[in-house]
Amino acid sequence: MWTWIKKVFGSKSATGPAPASPSWPYASTTVSTSAKSTPNYDERRVSTPNKSQSPITPQAIVLHHSSGSYLGGVDWIMNPQSKVSYHVLIARDGRRTVFGDDTARMWHAGKSSWLGRPDLNSWSLGVSWEGNTYDDPLEDAAMDSAIEYLVPRMKQWGIPMTRVLTHGDVAPGRKNDISPADAARFKSKLKAALN
Repeated sequence: MWTWIKKVFGSKSATGPAPASPSWPYASTTVSTSAKSTPNYDERRVSTPNKSQSPITPQAIVLHHSSGSYLGGVDWIMNPQSKVSYHVLIARDGRRTVFGDDTARMWHAGKSSWLGRPDLNSWSLGVSWEGNTYDDPLEDAAMDSAIEYLVPRMKQWGIPMTRVLTHGDVAPGRKNDISPADAARFKSKLKAALN
């Protein structure tokens, strides 16, 4: 599992900066958002096997934390045995990996509902940060990278701030991510970026 991580990131720590031109173990490209020709944060695109065939129309966003490291999270999401995926996983320093198109039905919310509507996997984008937001609050770079990723998508799909939810919101009693403090900080920054 860790062999490719050493190839990609050398001896850097899981939260340290990525080398300028890493050798990525999966077929990928560096992609940009529709709002800019070049993203501010390194973004890789790989295709996880952990997604459904039927497409979705994103109408909400579910915020998660992975509880593990960024590199371990990428490896876990690429492992078919995990049966876990997000649309994007974001490192503390802002690096991010996109695992599928916006219309891909990822496996991030599990048994979930919002305002009586079940199965958030079928109508939301799953966004996760590395680590545990209760133990380590989100860094500005991690939040800014998520904003760079989300703002064009919220505009494209017409997703309002009222549908930016946490995993705890949609699976209460089963999940508690992300921390209420980080949810409030992030939503405040995201709302300002949308205006």
